[in-house]
Amino acid sequence: MISLTEKLNRSIEYRGKFYAVNLAFDNVLRFYEMLDDEVLDNDHKFLTAFKMFFEDDAPLDQDFVITGTDALIKYIGQQSYGSSEPEKDIAGNEMESIKYYSYTKDAEAIFASFVQCYNINLARELYKPANERLHWDEFKALFNGLSEDTYIMRIIDIRRRSLDGLEGEALNSLQEAKDHFSLGQQFNVQAQEQRADAAFSGFYNMAKHQQERK
Repeated sequence: MISLTEKLNRSIEYRGKFYAVNLAFDNVLRFYEMLDDEVLDNDHKFLTAFKMFFEDDAPLDQDFVITGTDALIKYIGQQSYGSSEPEKDIAGNEMESIKYYSYTKDAEAIFASFVQCYNINLARELYKPANERLHWDEFKALFNGLSEDTYIMRIIDIRRRSLDGLEGEALNSLQEAKDHFSLGQQFNVQAQEQRADAAFSGFYNMAKHQQERK
């Protein structure tokens, strides 16, 4: 998360030494896209993600892979407000938390919104060295601060609005807009985050179990 008193996090400490981590916004978004790859199994996704985020000098011993990856997952998923833990009903069952946007399917709208609101061209950011591009924390903060009249926020509003109580032209108009901007479940940010949890938790638990047996 963004701090006004500390530098952006670009490394992970392990046994007294700091190792660089690539947390440029595009690298994290590329990570989420990789999770949607149906060809790769979870083990390959885990190893691919490790190579994406850590530089060549990162130790490859099992303890670092487990510790570093666990810390990275938690860091990327941090939220400024609310809880990152799923909400539960009175019976203790996890409740579905809907997110009304996709970094993949809504890429054009997000791009246009950053230009409109901040005059930031995300495509041009990619021509900069990785350590000079928008940090993931910066990207999240700016995304959350987009004004209501931006393209992506207007799309999110359409997806959120209820059809209850509408009739005639108003009902048809909103339904058409919802159909036009509909998200497949595979594109939903929440679904991508759940795939990240599944891919990493399985590998993490397996590796941790093997480590404990030694």
